Formats: sequence, structure tokens, C-alpha cells
Amino acid sequence: MLPDGFKWTKRSQYDEEGTAVVLGDVQVAMLLERVDGGWLARLNAHWGMDRPLVTRRCQSKATGTAGIEAWARRHEARLRAEAAAQARPVPRGRKLTP
Repeated sequence: MLPDGFKWTKRSQYDEEGTAVVLGDVQVAMLLERVDGGWLARLNAHWGMDRPLVTRRCQSKATGTAGIEAWARRHEARLRAEAAAQARPVPRGRKLTP
């Protein structure tokens, strides 16, 4: 089970449901299907290209899902802080002048 505020969604519009974990509008982890039929968990998906690529091989989608959920619980405080720093600002309404 994911911590409050985290949710499973699609990694992209063409992917199946349950392949990415988001916190707000920041994607923090994802599951990728390998060409040989296995799965790969990508952790810290919100990090930029200047940071290490963190991946873990999974025996199945179910074990990958369980692993990502356990990882999110362990790193919840850090993920919340990093996601808050990257969150897109909400645009404020503008008054229209006549």
C-alpha cells in the first residue's frame, strides 16, 4: 500500500494503468516491461539526467509493484520534499481590465 498522497497511474497516455507512481504532479517511480518479458522498476524517476539512474529487475509486475510500494514507504519524507521542490506552481487568476 502506498503512503497517503501517492498513487498509481499510467506512465504515459499509451501505457496500461499501474505503471507509474506519482505524488501530486511529480512522477517518482515507474515500472517498465522489458523486451524479454520481464519487468524493471525505475526509482527516483523525478531526478534529472545529472543524477544516477536507479533501476531494479523484477520477477513480475506484481513483485515490481510490491517493491516500489515498499520503497515509497521507506523514502516517503525525502520523496515528499523533492516532489514539493519540483511541483509546478499553480497559476493565479488575472483580472481582466475593460
